[in-house]
Amino acid sequence: MSLVRAGRARLAMALPQCRKQLLSAKSRDLDDLFEGYALAAEALETLQTEEPQQPDLTSEYRNICASIQDEVLRLLGQLDGAANGA
Repeated sequence: MSLVRAGRARLAMALPQCRKQLLSAKSRDLDDLFEGYALAAEALETLQTEEPQQPDLTSEYRNICASIQDEVLRLLGQLDGAANGA
């Protein structure tokens, strides 16, 4: 599975209120965020299962994932606004 598809699927699970829009949205900016989210979420999962725990790094990746989610929501809002205004 490509990183774009993996990130899109992970975000669809993390943001169920936007699932339909996430699965149909077409945007190079979103594709870049999907890739980044796939990598960050995978790193976070790995960090959460590693021993010894690295709480600072785990927290950093949790914040990265949350920031990407926020940016995706912002871009989806822009795309939705553009579609409704057109």
